[in-house]
Amino acid sequence: MMQLPGRAVTDSLPRFSWKNVFNWQQLANDLVEVAIIIAVSFVVYRGVKLLVKRLVAIKINEEDPLVRRMREQRAQTLGGLFTNVALVFVVTITLLTVLSVFINIGPLLASVSVVGLAISFGAQSLVKDIISGTFILIEGQFGIGDVIQIGTTGGLVEKMTLRTTVLRDLNGAVHIIPNGEIKQVSNLTKSWSRAVIDVSIAYAEDVDRLIAMLRDTAVKFEKEPDWAPLLLESPEVLGVENFTETGVTVRMIAKTLPLKQWEVSRELRRRIKKRLDEEGIQLPQSRVKMIAPDVEKS
Repeated sequence: MMQLPGRAVTDSLPRFSWKNVFNWQQLANDLVEVAIIIAVSFVVYRGVKLLVKRLVAIKINEEDPLVRRMREQRAQTLGGLFTNVALVFVVTITLLTVLSVFINIGPLLASVSVVGLAISFGAQSLVKDIISGTFILIEGQFGIGDVIQIGTTGGLVEKMTLRTTVLRDLNGAVHIIPNGEIKQVSNLTKSWSRAVIDVSIAYAEDVDRLIAMLRDTAVKFEKEPDWAPLLLESPEVLGVENFTETGVTVRMIAKTLPLKQWEVSRELRRRIKKRLDEEGIQLPQSRVKMIAPDVEKS
């Protein structure tokens, strides 16, 4: 039987085999090496994170509560920053090490400067954020645990990195603000805070009587064992602050520990309200002008 020419050509071609494409033994060895590299990197990062956590948790022996809080806050801020930097460093080294298992990364590293120059033009905002974050940390403008106001956004600083600042407001919403966009920041809890209480009474009441009552309330409040540790100075009654359409406003202030001004303010307002009721001092009454509706004449 005569053999067809096409059939002979097909039989003479070598058959395709994946064994000829990959060195499966070498690939298996490389994958095992990659797994070991990743496992070691994970252990190193977890170890660094645990070490930083323990260092931050060390109790600072300082009698002055303001100095102790500043040092604790500084430790928490720098600890979080060091953890983030360690993560970036470990991930970068791990990726380069994994790549070196499969390819020669020498030429790749030689071209990093050229690629970095090209990327820098598209990452100017990122560089700006990192530079701004660095200066914020060096200057100690604020730290984790502070209550700050950035533009129209305010809240408690929960996290800080070189790139962003994370705030949580009173409603629980989280705001992530790039550090490069922070032009002006108001720190409400830097070193100490101040409670400001304005009390308004009707014009018919005696202002001196109100001032004496507020001073007496302040003295009693300062002697309370539950509240005295929160005060840095004795509460002070400044006097008449303002005249309104309905009454006179008298201002009281109290210097407190950071983050305690709202707690102190609420308690002082509660006590002042009770004293006003006991003394029979009248609060301003809003005056609403009643306008009779126009009646169509017949």
